[in-house]
Amino acid sequence: MTSPDSRPEIPDGTPTSSPPGPTVRPKVVRIIGRLNVGGAARQACLLHSRLAGPFQTRLIAGSLAEGEEDMSYLLASEGGVVRVPQMSRKLSPWSDCVAFWKIFRLLRRERPDIVHTHTAKAGALGRLAAWLAGVPFIVHTYHGNVFYGYFGRLKSRIFLGIERLLGRISTQVIAISDSQRQELCATYRVVPQEKVVLLPNGFELAQFSRGDRVQARRRFGLPAESLVVGWAGRMVPVKDVQLLAQVIRRAAEHGGNGTKTFFLVVGDGTERRELESLIRGCDNACLAGWQQDMAPVWRASDLALLTSRNEGTPTTLIEAMAAGLPFVATCVGGVPDLSATPLCDLPDGLGQEAANGFLTPRDPDALLYCIRRIGEDPEGAVRKGMVGRTLAVERFSASRLVEDMTLLYQDLLSRKRRVPSAAARASGATAPQA
Repeated sequence: MTSPDSRPEIPDGTPTSSPPGPTVRPKVVRIIGRLNVGGAARQACLLHSRLAGPFQTRLIAGSLAEGEEDMSYLLASEGGVVRVPQMSRKLSPWSDCVAFWKIFRLLRRERPDIVHTHTAKAGALGRLAAWLAGVPFIVHTYHGNVFYGYFGRLKSRIFLGIERLLGRISTQVIAISDSQRQELCATYRVVPQEKVVLLPNGFELAQFSRGDRVQARRRFGLPAESLVVGWAGRMVPVKDVQLLAQVIRRAAEHGGNGTKTFFLVVGDGTERRELESLIRGCDNACLAGWQQDMAPVWRASDLALLTSRNEGTPTTLIEAMAAGLPFVATCVGGVPDLSATPLCDLPDGLGQEAANGFLTPRDPDALLYCIRRIGEDPEGAVRKGMVGRTLAVERFSASRLVEDMTLLYQDLLSRKRRVPSAAARASGATAPQA
């Protein structure tokens, strides 16, 4: 595959669209800040590839931040993909202006029917550029939000104000969980409820069917009979590796009923060195770095752990559920939407037990208590895993996402057909009905 540095930027003069054929398919331009590890990149790559039949699809992506892993390998090809290296995670007035201008010029040339943005930076630059370029329909997916857990209070309020303004020029906003929809409409009042549609993420889940556990553990150097806790994600502040380190250290210090608890930690990022420092001397953690294939990770694990301060719909928990694993997770953002009823309160305010895992406060003792509960009840863990797998396959399949997104786009385009053009209104003509 072509390296990220050698991929083409937006050309300055040559149109990127193909000559129209006998039947012109609607054109969708998808914009994402960067194709780094995470659910947003997975969704963008999947939709760009799988919607290429009924739609002409383009994908605009920015550049990775330092320490981030590239998920461009999920793309079937570089066809229809445009790179804007100036669009990055870092706030930079000059680079952001250059990125905005390039996106605006491309949209003016391409004249898409729909622009669909993902992630905060792309959502800001892309929606504003689409609005100024006169794109008929502007869609944005919130894969999480930056209203808490990322920045200080002042900066969070500034971003909230910007998002409210962007909500006014958006035709449709997609929330990926019911909790997120409530946050957008009621808690933060970013966008009115009539503009928001609930459309959960979708993933290729067949690969996570259970396989050879012994071989997977051998691959990561894990004891065959230990309790293995899987953690995966970017090692950045919102994922709270400090809390993860506290859990690892306490598990190492206190042990547990003769069965040692090991932590298989997958990922990398700006806070990896801090994590390594915090767990120095602990012999119960394997830091495996980035893994393109997550199936062996979940095969080697007995449960999934999430320590985040904020989440949309965490991909790691969905993958783990598809692999038949229970989870222990901080009760933040859209995480509660992954829990299966009934929910039962745990003693001493330690959280709640769901039919497929545990929801806890952001407290190491609560997380460790629930991890041990799973380790002490293997049969119960299997039952929770089966419930979770059923939920994941029913709600989060790739085919369901593609079907729902196709219907959403078709609904938007039908609105366009029902509205008379400016020329038709001026002449008194009536637009054809959809």
